[in-house]
Formats: sequence, structure tokens, C-alpha cells
Amino acid sequence: MATHNPSDLLAAVPGRHAQPDPKTLATVPKGGVNLVYMGHAEVTLALIDIDPLWTWEPLAYDPTTGGPLISTQGNRLVMWGRITVHGKSIIGVGTCEARKGEPEKELVGDMIRNAAMRFGIGTK
Repeated sequence: MATHNPSDLLAAVPGRHAQPDPKTLATVPKGGVNLVYMGHAEVTLALIDIDPLWTWEPLAYDPTTGGPLISTQGNRLVMWGRITVHGKSIIGVGTCEARKGEPEKELVGDMIRNAAMRFGIGTK
């Protein structure tokens, strides 16, 4: 079994995952325009392709629930987290409007997308 240098594996990420397949992109109206973005499921598939053992974790835990710490900043919720791919950890942030029906899911997905971009996923 060949061993691979994690730095080489990470260096290959932008070439393979910076430009997502246009058929997999989602859109959301914002500020009078439709923003095109790579959804949580597509980012997750890219992370699995890069490192099937990738992980995520919140940066802080809520002492009352034991879940990720979610802070309220005005009318939005914020959650900071970390994803680890091939042993390299990168911090990301997830945000959403406080009125969302399932904010925890949106915060996790947004944080993972945000941190994954730092590895070169969905940057074009």
C-alpha cells in the first residue's frame, strides 16, 4: 500500500474541487441577485473524496446542552468550528438568521462550507 504525504494530498485539492460541477450548484436570492453556491451535501462529498476520515467539531460547547456553542449577534446566530482533513485543521464560522426553523443544521453546514473553502473547495 502506497503512503501519501498529507501536504501533497492537500495541495491537490484546489485542482480537483475548486470548480464544482455547475449541475450540482444551488442558488439563493440575496440582495436582489441570485447567489450561486456549493451546497453542504456537495462540500461533504468533496471532503469524503479528499479524506474519507475528515472530521468537524465545534470550537466551544454549550455547558447547558453539551452541544455546540451558538451565540446570538443581533438577528443572527453564529457557531465557530474546525474541520480536519489529512491531519490539518482549519477554523470556520457558520452564520444564519435567528428566525430559521432548524438553525443548528444550517450553522453546521455553513461552518463546514466556510472552512472547506480554506482547503480550496468551491473557490471558483
